[in-house]
Amino acid sequence: MPQPESATPKCNDATSTGPSRRGLLAGASGLIALAGLAACASPQASDADRAHLADPARTPDEVLQVLRAGNQRYCAGKPEHPNQAIDRRSEQAEHQSPFALIHGCVDSRVTPELLFDQGIGDLFVTRTAGAVLDDTLVGSMEFAVSSPYSVPLLVILGHTACGAVTGTLKAMEKDAGNPQLPGEMEDFAAQIAPVARTAGVEGSGSEAVDTVVQANARAVVEQLLERSAIIRKAVEEQRTRVVPAVYDLETGEVSWLEG
Repeated sequence: MPQPESATPKCNDATSTGPSRRGLLAGASGLIALAGLAACASPQASDADRAHLADPARTPDEVLQVLRAGNQRYCAGKPEHPNQAIDRRSEQAEHQSPFALIHGCVDSRVTPELLFDQGIGDLFVTRTAGAVLDDTLVGSMEFAVSSPYSVPLLVILGHTACGAVTGTLKAMEKDAGNPQLPGEMEDFAAQIAPVARTAGVEGSGSEAVDTVVQANARAVVEQLLERSAIIRKAVEEQRTRVVPAVYDLETGEVSWLEG
């Protein structure tokens, strides 16, 4: 399957790197309520990578490195399946301790805990078709970056051969100005279509789909920062980073699209 150049990392490369139609979420009172709720590098290095996550001073860079290392283990076929034993389940029953939020697609082949080789209580996970945003989803992300969790990293994760993107592009082939999908699926088409137009793709082939997947991951990052004052402030204060990425269904590798 053809891939855009920036979305095709090699397994031995450890360094491969608008709002929806609904209104904005509730403001400061909502935050108070939420806060009250309470590649293929050496797999042997992963224990040290994870050890520092107990340090409350963990940084976005440190967390990103943990996710990279986990994905490298996964794509090499050497996952460690950390934090999945009975004692971990019992420990996390009292209080969860996630260090990142992964927002991805509902696609059954894209399971963040597996592809980043993490376990119980390690990740917040949100998913929608095409990884688009809606109000309750943004609120969930605000919950993740707020106290007591204050996760240092939010990942917007697209994936190759995305069905939501493919469906939108096929609908655009029929009516470029007003692509239609059945029922509430029109919501994700309405968000993906403007990204596809900006990307200037033609047709709905695999190359066009994967180009839009990349563009959409970046667009969702921009949309999230635009519509959430809570997340924007966390980013401005360098407490949190929001990064776009794309998962390759065939290789298992995650390409990081920063920069």
